[in-house]
Amino acid sequence: MTSKPEKQLPPAQRALARLTGARLCFGRPVEMSGRTVIPVASVRTMGGYGFGNEPARGGGGGGGGALDARPVGFIEIGPDGTRFEAIDDGRAALRLIAVGSLGLLVAGRVLVRRRRPALERAPSRLRLRRGRAQASQDG
Repeated sequence: MTSKPEKQLPPAQRALARLTGARLCFGRPVEMSGRTVIPVASVRTMGGYGFGNEPARGGGGGGGGALDARPVGFIEIGPDGTRFEAIDDGRAALRLIAVGSLGLLVAGRVLVRRRRPALERAPSRLRLRRGRAQASQDG
């Protein structure tokens, strides 16, 4: 079975054929002053397709997809060697803040729940006498 050359494919299939493999993750190399820089991205693709067959409602169909890409760094190739330099986009810091906030919220709720039974055991009527709290004795 032979495949069609890329130029004979419909435009949508041609576009999908170009969006495969390493082409999605690595950008075009840029050369300057004896150094080459290659951009690197993290790419996620998602898709789905659905179809129904209900004659009373006129059939069915559907489909969709998404492509998400974000830069993660670059590869620098120079006379002194090759290195990868990561780009920090702030997501790690936001995750840390979110997890810390959630931890403080949970700790606060636990402390309040532990303290509530202790308050319920305390005498209901307190009278201040000489700067100290004493339980009043009814009876």
